[in-house]
Amino acid sequence: MNVLAPVLSPAVRAYRGSTTDPLRWVTWSPRKGDILVCTPPKCGTTWTQTMLAMLVNGSSDLPEKVPVLSPWVDADLGVPADEVAASLAAQKGRRVVKTHTPADGFPIWDGVTVIAVYRHPLDVFFSLRKHEANKSVAVPDHPMSLSVPDSIRLFINGSADPDDFDKDTLASLTLHYCETVLSGRYPHLHVLHYSDMLRDGHRTVQHLARAAGIEVDAELIDQVAAATAFGAMKARAVDYAPVGGTGYWKSDDGFFDSAGSRKWEGQLSQAEIELFNTRLAELLPDDKARTWLLAGGS
Repeated sequence: MNVLAPVLSPAVRAYRGSTTDPLRWVTWSPRKGDILVCTPPKCGTTWTQTMLAMLVNGSSDLPEKVPVLSPWVDADLGVPADEVAASLAAQKGRRVVKTHTPADGFPIWDGVTVIAVYRHPLDVFFSLRKHEANKSVAVPDHPMSLSVPDSIRLFINGSADPDDFDKDTLASLTLHYCETVLSGRYPHLHVLHYSDMLRDGHRTVQHLARAAGIEVDAELIDQVAAATAFGAMKARAVDYAPVGGTGYWKSDDGFFDSAGSRKWEGQLSQAEIELFNTRLAELLPDDKARTWLLAGGS
């Protein structure tokens, strides 16, 4: 039975940007049991959505492309809001959706599981550069398309603006972390780190199943872990990548770049790394919180 999840507390703040539109939250009427994947960009969102979609559906063979089954609910990607709403309403049982909005930007719902994923900010930075370079239509003078020295300084020194939240900066990433994880706003929040997920994909699937309260057997865990390994997802990028098969990307499989960590090694000068560390300490004064954001720690 599909029971709507009552709102326990409303959103505190609205986040918007070139893609993010807070008015689009109406496309999803949360049910008890629904799962919201809440991450900054390039932190393993699609990977996490895919694992959860397979777990919820009880099979690694999904009935539809992941972006259709699991839409970015508060984003305008060119699909009419009523179409997204109708597609979600047609799904029986639990749904998995995504957002890049911090937890103070959406309500607290009774019975909705929220799963947040984070990644070393410098790995995010280099993934964002590859992401921008892979777009079929370039954005003139996009910060991620500039030279690395110019781009990294804009990323490190840039501010976080809730009214321009699709502008990716170190400040916007740490704001997401602070308002979602450190604030303690969302009860029973489940938090993962990309580096921990990389170390053991099989364990990650088990962790997500437990977090979402999904009863699964060892066979399904094995199937999902195999189907969501990097090579397997890259080979079926048209089914997994956001707006895959639409021509939005120069290469759909280019959306899945390398699934690596420490992408900055050999790319940044010592002065740039020190600038990053100084700025991160300003944004996240707590040593323990900062250490976890950089490296996880399962």
